[in-house]
Amino acid sequence: MHAIRLKAGVYTGLLLLLAVFSVPWAQANTLLSASPSQESYSLAPHNEFWQANEASLTINDLLAQQRSFQPTQDAQDLNFGYTRGDVWLRAQVHNDSPDPQRWVVEFEYPFLDYVTLYTFRQQLSEVQRSGSAVPVEQRALAHRQAVFPLELAAFETVTLYTHVAASGSKMLSYNLLAPETFYAQNDRHNFWLATYFGMLLAMGLYNLLLFFGFKERVFLHYSLFVAGFGVAILAFNGIGTLIFWSFLGENTSRLVALGFTFASAMATLFAQSFLNTETYCPRWHQVLNTFRSYCWLAVIASLLLPIPLALHIMDVTGFMAALLLLICGSYCSLRRIPSARLFVFAWSLFLLGAGVFALRNLGILPANFITLHGIQIGSALEMLLLSFALAARFNKLKRQKERAQAAMLTALKKQETVLEQKVAARTSALEQLANCDMLTGLLNRHGLARCAEEVLKRNRQYNQRLALLMLDLDRFKPINDYYGHEAGDFVLQQIAKRIAHLARTGDHCARFGGDEFIIIMENIEPDDTLENIQARIGEAIRSPIKLPCGEQVSIGVSIGVSTCQGTDDATLESLLREADSHMYAVKSRQAVECYRYGSAG
Repeated sequence: MHAIRLKAGVYTGLLLLLAVFSVPWAQANTLLSASPSQESYSLAPHNEFWQANEASLTINDLLAQQRSFQPTQDAQDLNFGYTRGDVWLRAQVHNDSPDPQRWVVEFEYPFLDYVTLYTFRQQLSEVQRSGSAVPVEQRALAHRQAVFPLELAAFETVTLYTHVAASGSKMLSYNLLAPETFYAQNDRHNFWLATYFGMLLAMGLYNLLLFFGFKERVFLHYSLFVAGFGVAILAFNGIGTLIFWSFLGENTSRLVALGFTFASAMATLFAQSFLNTETYCPRWHQVLNTFRSYCWLAVIASLLLPIPLALHIMDVTGFMAALLLLICGSYCSLRRIPSARLFVFAWSLFLLGAGVFALRNLGILPANFITLHGIQIGSALEMLLLSFALAARFNKLKRQKERAQAAMLTALKKQETVLEQKVAARTSALEQLANCDMLTGLLNRHGLARCAEEVLKRNRQYNQRLALLMLDLDRFKPINDYYGHEAGDFVLQQIAKRIAHLARTGDHCARFGGDEFIIIMENIEPDDTLENIQARIGEAIRSPIKLPCGEQVSIGVSIGVSTCQGTDDATLESLLREADSHMYAVKSRQAVECYRYGSAG
């Protein structure tokens, strides 16, 4: 019995093994089961490729001729470097869900001219196009990379054929992403790209302004280097095509070559002016002149030669420029030329980024985040360091100009100080004349008007209680008539001092007329009794005054009061009218007082 069971198990195992080996491995490799529980998939392990020699091969030709596709294992297998022919990719995607699903097919490398995605269900059902040479309005999705929407029905399996034609390096790593993951990733990338290009723009414009201010060509050379490099990176990342020059088509690749070769020429010119090689290193200056001539030839070649060749020249020129300038900077550093060490460190970072960029384009280095964005990372660090060096140059030029103008500035400052003192004294005198009474030192009518405007504004703002006291001296005229105007002026000065002494901190006292005074009292508290205040003021004013001649005189005072709350629409004129009315009412009730004149005893 056991032997029969063992024999049946062996047969079953052999049948299963035969069934497994009867399934084509290529088919199993290219099938990706996409589950909504996972947000992203790499299509490289589920992909096959075929490199075409015929540029005009169509999807029907491909299917009719049964081309033999080769399987890929990882993303590195999809880095083809500079190849003449087009590349076809094939992958199968299965919706492992009972619900319809939406996905996005994304190619990581943005510098691909034409990318066409064919979606087969039972037969060819959809054709979508994208790529840096395709106008934005004709792309499957308006994006800087080649991206395509993919909708799958429940448990549906589709076959994806992708045709890629590119003049530059063919790095064809592509992924299947959930829409939410794609847009979140896109937001992060856009943030860093915006930061990077914002930094380039700021440094370029800043140094251009420095050139106009100091007329130093080193700042202009740096601005032109940043401009050429920025245009090339804009085109390379697909942002320039997406926003500015979608109409260029395939010439976008030529713009990349032009931008980088022009940046190499301007970088050489910048190094010559920054390191002052003409003075410190004449031989290196001549070498850089020769290389710069080659760079200008490379710029012309980028305009005239076929685009693939122009891109090759771009890679070689950029790598040679970075390496040559690094060697030159190292030599200048050994000779202790100013700022040479910082220049060497900066260009070492740029050389590393440019080298990674060129070697990846040639297919020597693998495609990953560092190699894909190496030139941007290196250039950002290099430009920041060179900006620090230029800032040091800016400070040096500034110090030189300051030393050259030191004597003149000192003389100007002395004259300016004397002039400011005179102006301040004159301004103070004019303000004193305009706002203060020359006899008593209190505010005059003009000063009272200005002060009242501010007081009423604060009163309305904080809703406080305000009081205006109008003081009219009784029988002051006889003093003037009997003792003379000098004695009358003396009495007015003494009265003004007594009023100012009795006023609270923050009260405003003014001489309104010949023998009339005004007191404006802010922030009157409910427990402040105006009758008591009037009594104290009246008592102080009626106290005898000893004249310079030795005689003592006493005068009276009539006080009129007007008040307002912050909510009242009061003005200085209305307060004066009300106080004046009250003052005359008080004067009419008072008996005529007699002034006593006697000798001081």
